[in-house]
Amino acid sequence: MRKHSGFTAFELAVSMAIMVIIAALVLPPYLKWLRGHRLRGAVTNLMADLEMAKIKAIRENSLVAVQFCQDRYTIFNEDGDTNYTCVTAGREVYRNRKLPSGVEIDLAYLTFANNRTRFNGRGLPDGLTAEQIIPVKNRSSGEVITINRLGYMKLQ
Repeated sequence: MRKHSGFTAFELAVSMAIMVIIAALVLPPYLKWLRGHRLRGAVTNLMADLEMAKIKAIRENSLVAVQFCQDRYTIFNEDGDTNYTCVTAGREVYRNRKLPSGVEIDLAYLTFANNRTRFNGRGLPDGLTAEQIIPVKNRSSGEVITINRLGYMKLQ
């Protein structure tokens, strides 16, 4: 008698069914974790970049602006320019960061005029009289960064 090694079609189908059931149980929590991880990473990067903008403004004794768009933000030397768009052609750009997939800045609740803030040569937000918010969200949750008139930032 000759023995054949290998799997039968039935054994293969049972193994595949078990793998599909395990994947169906594991995948939704993983995707939720991934969305939260992307949001936390984007907020951490944004706060660090805002601090970097303050330091650049102090170091260069000039206005450093942060222009917020829905899927990205740009930090650049303003030089008195008042072109309030997401295009920064002809300016010295310090950071142009695209947000991770599924994460966006909620421009409807952004409280800065023209979706832009800037820091002066003393590191203070220029023209701020009250606390301003930067809402960052994904499909299921959101975070809010607040900046007060002294340039202090915190995550809420």
